[in-house]
Amino acid sequence: MKDAIVFLGIQGSGKGTQAGLLAEHKCFQHVNMGDLFRQEVSIGSAVGDAIEHVIERGDLVIDHIVFDMIDTTVHPDCKGIIFDGFPRTLNQAEHLVKHYNLIHVYYLELSEEEAILRIQGRLVCTNCGANYHTRHKPPKVDGICDICGTELSIRADDEPDAIAKRVKAFYQRTFVLKSFFEKRDAITSIPACKSVEEIHELILNDISKR
Repeated sequence: MKDAIVFLGIQGSGKGTQAGLLAEHKCFQHVNMGDLFRQEVSIGSAVGDAIEHVIERGDLVIDHIVFDMIDTTVHPDCKGIIFDGFPRTLNQAEHLVKHYNLIHVYYLELSEEEAILRIQGRLVCTNCGANYHTRHKPPKVDGICDICGTELSIRADDEPDAIAKRVKAFYQRTFVLKSFFEKRDAITSIPACKSVEEIHELILNDISKR
C-alpha cells in the first residue's frame, strides 16, 4: 500500500496550499479532489457532465466517482500521496485506511466566520487556473490574471448559496472525520489563522517525528 498524508479542514482553511508545499517537500503526489473535479467539468468529460451541477450546488460528489477518479489519478510509481479534499465522508475515510498506509492527518483549524471571509474573496483564472484573493493575493491589475491576462472570475462553488451549502456539509459529514482519526491517534490540529510559512513549519516539525 502507498503511504498517504491527509489534510482536513473547512473550506478556505488553506488545505490546498499546505498540501502542495508538503508534497513538494516530501516528493509525494498531491491529489487535490476539487481541482480534479473542476478539470473534468472544464474538458466536458462524462464524469464532468455528471458532477457539474453537484459541484455548483456545493454538494458532495458520490463516493464511487471519487474512488474511481483517485484510482485513475494516482501514479503507480509515486513515492506517496498527499490527499486534499479527500476523504469527506466516513465511508471515504474507511476506504482510505483500508487501501492506503496512512502516515498522518493534519486538521487545519479555522472558524466558520473566517473561512467564509476567505472563500468570498477567491478569484480564479479560467484559462490557466491561477488562483487569487481580493485581500490576501490580489492580482496586479484588478480582475485580470497576472500570468496570462485573462479576466478572473468567481468559481461557481464559491457563490454565496454554494458556500452556505458547503459549510453546512462540512459540519454535517466531514467534521466527524476528526473523531474518526482521533480514535486512531492519527490526527494533529494546526491553527490555520497563522501565516502560510508558520503553518508549513509546524507541519514539517511534526512530520519529521513520524
